[in-house]
Amino acid sequence: MLANNLTMILVMERAIHITKLENLERWNYRYQRIYWGAEFCQNLIPEIEETEKVLRFVEDRNLSFTLVTPFVTERGLEKLEEIFEWLKANRASCEIVVNDWGVLEMLRRDNGFFKIALGRLLTRQQRDPSIKKLLKKQLPTAVKTKDDKIIIYVHRVPAKSYQTGIKKSYLNSKSAQDFLSRLGVERVELNNIIQGLNVEGLYLRKSLYTPYINISTTRFCPMETKYQKIYRINVCKKECQARYDELRNKGISKVIYKIGNTTFYRNPVKISGAINFGVDRIVYQLLNC
Repeated sequence: MLANNLTMILVMERAIHITKLENLERWNYRYQRIYWGAEFCQNLIPEIEETEKVLRFVEDRNLSFTLVTPFVTERGLEKLEEIFEWLKANRASCEIVVNDWGVLEMLRRDNGFFKIALGRLLTRQQRDPSIKKLLKKQLPTAVKTKDDKIIIYVHRVPAKSYQTGIKKSYLNSKSAQDFLSRLGVERVELNNIIQGLNVEGLYLRKSLYTPYINISTTRFCPMETKYQKIYRINVCKKECQARYDELRNKGISKVIYKIGNTTFYRNPVKISGAINFGVDRIVYQLLNC
């Protein structure tokens, strides 16, 4: 068993995820792959000129390349189509992370030119950071009502079936995996969720992100300029690439990071644990990427 673990450690691929060119300087030789592009916002889809520079960086260092795509409207879909056509015209060896079913359908028509990975927005894990507290024993809580009555709330630990199920997603279903495979999906992108992973029966190849877990995403971005309040999603000056907010709540043990239209919490991956789950790629994510 020890020999098998050593073999898996040797083949564990490491990737770094970036969304802006200046962060290429964060790359070092511990990473064998570059993840490039926006995961959660179509306003951050890179320009072809930027993608060309990243590809040149990748080729010069003999690295592997993954293009990350977000959920999109028709406007974003058109922009992604331009990038895909450019990549095909230049015969670029590329993997695509998909976070939109429409994008997956577009890629399916390309007859396997790109390798496809199902992104974190579509793997649908339970990502609430307060779940871990729910699974533990808690002392009874007394609450005083307006009419001076005392109500005692007693927390009951969920059944083992719930505790096991909350660590899974629909991907544990063989029929779901077979369906995704027919659409060309070869890999799934996973969060290191706080309640623990259960990948029983998950035969697709697996990537695990560290240290940030995405909690929720919205079309409306509270970080955008004052014009956002008037024009909604049509105005963006990419403020999220320069700053982020930290949120704290007594009921949640984790600091919440609000970056653009998405919130995150930290839960770093232990390589030994990732190996036990059959993960063959670790994706290191930067704040503001």
